[in-house]
Amino acid sequence: MIYVLLPAYNEAENIRNLLQTLEEETQRLGSGQSSLSPNSPIHAVVVNDGSRDDTGAEARRFSGTIPVTILEHETNRGLAAALHTGIAFILNRCGEEDWIVTLDADGTHHPKYIFALAEKLETGYDIVVASRYAAGGKEVGVRTFRKWLSHGARMSYRLCFSRWPIRDFSCGFRGMRASVLRKTVAQWQEKLFEAPGFACTGELMLKMLAHTTLDRVTEIPFELHYEKKGGKSKMPALKTVLGTLRLILRARRWL
Repeated sequence: MIYVLLPAYNEAENIRNLLQTLEEETQRLGSGQSSLSPNSPIHAVVVNDGSRDDTGAEARRFSGTIPVTILEHETNRGLAAALHTGIAFILNRCGEEDWIVTLDADGTHHPKYIFALAEKLETGYDIVVASRYAAGGKEVGVRTFRKWLSHGARMSYRLCFSRWPIRDFSCGFRGMRASVLRKTVAQWQEKLFEAPGFACTGELMLKMLAHTTLDRVTEIPFELHYEKKGGKSKMPALKTVLGTLRLILRARRWL
């Protein structure tokens, strides 16, 4: 089983189309256009994080064949809380060898890469990252300032954790083996997410790495299409930069 976790805040114009695209890619898998076993069903889990628009209603209007669970936060609690809610729901239901894939719900991450991540997991990897910085990956439509921030974060992570075969620690598009995520949650429990803002994606990656080995972590190239993003960016730039720097300094003693 592949659980697809979609944290969503004010994504009414994106979420139903994303689920439709996910179904189309699942059908492509079933038609034999992927090396992944066709016996790997999809279950999408949308966490509507207190959206002020019709995100929840739009997700419920999806009428495809893949199962979709919609979890609701009454108020906006942030990305970390949305991830925490979705992870708790999935780990309560999944098996040790099931896979969990997280990605953004804003249209910038194409669901076709879910199955490329899963193909790697099927060969024995524990963590697979969809990386903008891997050979063949790229960013499209990203403003210069935001690109500088992303590359600054990338260099900081690589400087401190260069032995790990990852170029993109902070990208939220990744696949994980449930057993590794379960061990991480068991260790950290309510402190699974402590970093502020969007730095929580890098935090989760660093905490998971303590429960695997170098040879079971890899990445695949993917294209981030920021020009397809619907709505305004929700990332507070300064808060995320400072949170990332503090996280990296703390995390050096974890690994």
